[in-house]
Amino acid sequence: MAKRLAQSDWTPQDLQSKREALGMSKAEMARRVGVSYRQYMYYERGQTKISKGLESFVEDLINPKGNDNNKSQGTLSDFDKDRITRLLNALQNHPLDDLDDKTQKILRQTSEEIVLLLSKLSN
Repeated sequence: MAKRLAQSDWTPQDLQSKREALGMSKAEMARRVGVSYRQYMYYERGQTKISKGLESFVEDLINPKGNDNNKSQGTLSDFDKDRITRLLNALQNHPLDDLDDKTQKILRQTSEEIVLLLSKLSN
């Protein structure tokens, strides 16, 4: 059974205003939080609910608590862990025996995001 992620009380407009307060473009914000531009747009459009992990990560960008957003080198933020959970759930919910174009694209993007998140451990 898929793990349910804690949902934020933030609206898409809250996320947008935080991004604007940071002076970031949508593309830059997506890069900073470690998601694709498309996924970030889903958050700002309200198509994907904002998790507590994303909220916490953005708050750390606004009010850093020490170096590197209060993360020790080689660790993942709560948002990174939430993203890994979502990506793994996406993989589990798509049948591997019927790889149509859409499924192949989802798997490629998922794999790329997992590699990006896990590469943070080795930095």
